[in-house]
Amino acid sequence: MNFLKIASISLALLLTFSGCNKVKSKPITLNVIHMNDIHSHLDEEPLTLNFDDVALRVDAGGYPRIATTIKELQNSYDNTLLLNAGDALQGTLYYTLFKGEVDAKMMNALPWDIFVLGNHEFDDGDENLERFLNELHVPVITANVYADDTSVLFDQWKPYTIHYYEGEAVGIIGIDTAKATKESSNPGKTIEFFNEIATAQKYIDELEAMDVNKIILLTHFGYENDRNLSLHVRGADVIVGGHSHTLMGDFESFGLSSKLAYPQESYDLDGSKVCIVQAGSFAKIVGHLEVAFDASGEVLTCKGTPHLGISNNFMIKNAQGKYEDINASLRHNVEESIAKRADVAIVEKDPELQAILESYKAKVDEKKNESIGDAKETIVHIRVPGQDYGGNSGADYPLGSDVVPIVAKAFYERVNLSDAVILNAGGVRTNINEGTISIDTAYTLLPFSNTLIMIVMRGDEIQAVLEDALSSDDGAFPYAYALRYDVDISEAKGSRISNLEIFDKNEKKYVEVVTDKTYIITTISYLAYGKDGYTSFATLKGTDTYFDYANSFVNYVKALHVKGESLQKLPAQEHCIKSYKE
Repeated sequence: MNFLKIASISLALLLTFSGCNKVKSKPITLNVIHMNDIHSHLDEEPLTLNFDDVALRVDAGGYPRIATTIKELQNSYDNTLLLNAGDALQGTLYYTLFKGEVDAKMMNALPWDIFVLGNHEFDDGDENLERFLNELHVPVITANVYADDTSVLFDQWKPYTIHYYEGEAVGIIGIDTAKATKESSNPGKTIEFFNEIATAQKYIDELEAMDVNKIILLTHFGYENDRNLSLHVRGADVIVGGHSHTLMGDFESFGLSSKLAYPQESYDLDGSKVCIVQAGSFAKIVGHLEVAFDASGEVLTCKGTPHLGISNNFMIKNAQGKYEDINASLRHNVEESIAKRADVAIVEKDPELQAILESYKAKVDEKKNESIGDAKETIVHIRVPGQDYGGNSGADYPLGSDVVPIVAKAFYERVNLSDAVILNAGGVRTNINEGTISIDTAYTLLPFSNTLIMIVMRGDEIQAVLEDALSSDDGAFPYAYALRYDVDISEAKGSRISNLEIFDKNEKKYVEVVTDKTYIITTISYLAYGKDGYTSFATLKGTDTYFDYANSFVNYVKALHVKGESLQKLPAQEHCIKSYKE
């Protein structure tokens, strides 16, 4: 019944948008400017880039800088459409302290045409999302998420919208990732989710019935899912995506992992061309896609450039391991190298956006600048062994993240009764950079509202929960501390985790997990509730320690600092993944 209710709402929208005019057809070129997965990374952040094999640290991105890039693109091209592919919220102290208030103000200061909901918009419940959307002055679309008329979110978004360029109608349909939002976030019981592919086709058909023959899917679904989506629908021309933080473009020479060209081309069920783009994450990249349509709405060509905006404060590590300004000769070479490229530029900050940010920075800086320790080296986070993530090359990390097992160890030491800790890949958000670790590092790394939960589990239940996690998306991939195991994705469910061992505190060595023996496993609260595919956890009763998970990591780093030690990668024998096979 609710799906029919959506249909009636969308039909009313169609009548509203279309009036009585038949859509004319002629060739046009559309310039789509897009971003995704900003995750409250509102300020510039340090980034290490290679220039002719010289590693330099520079400040990159942030809303004031991307605003300049966006405005320049809009002033340089006709027929522009500015799209935000979701996950605006959750990830830094700006969100932790202000719960979306500053995110909304920054978004409102740019002329976003459309925003699609991401899974993390639902993290703090429907009421918090309602407050954010009420403060936001950007049109929101999401076709496969429905809030009924008893929900505080009722009528806060539409399935799609239509924009006109030179008299030509362009339909934009919003799609959110259903599974991840249901399992990993906290939508209320009045929120329903529908299949992404079926919903996309439903609204494509409605738009085509109105003679709208140029259709964009604005998705928060992940790159691989977007490609699969393109192959299973008819009528989609462009997919502008998010969720997987996929960096496209020719950034390999700078030391960033970007093996996919920008844009990617696919095909729909009829063999028509579909252009797919995504723009990394954390307010670093502004994508610009130029799509040429013929008179029938078919894509003739798609081309474009992802734009990385950086500052001019280039720093190099000296012999003592400290960063200092580069010399004039190297600066000249770097600036010449940048001038030859279209995808990297030294960009000034937009003063209006900077002023908004400054009004909040003092409170954030006061807290975030508190030092808690230091990292001996840069410690890299990827989600799945061997797979690129966040600009990091998976080929360099065949056993996966070096960060998640460290965080799991921090939880292990915080909860003395723990026999082991299980943690998902998506629960940790960033690398840990070499040098000072601050409060900001901890709360950027662990930005959600979680406590540590102890669960008594049999050995076979531990195996089951690890298997559960492998059946969900990349963010669910299971890491641990004081557990070790082999992973073989090619095996049938139930056999993908093998050679499962646990650290015996008495014997001070790893021993085989016994099927019917009980152990105390610590995890974070949203996994304990069965979120992110960890369904076996939800069948067991846990005990809440009420230890904040980010603060537990803070205490771990502080304890190392007191002992005169720096944070570093775990020894190989302590890493949870013994081997990984696709």
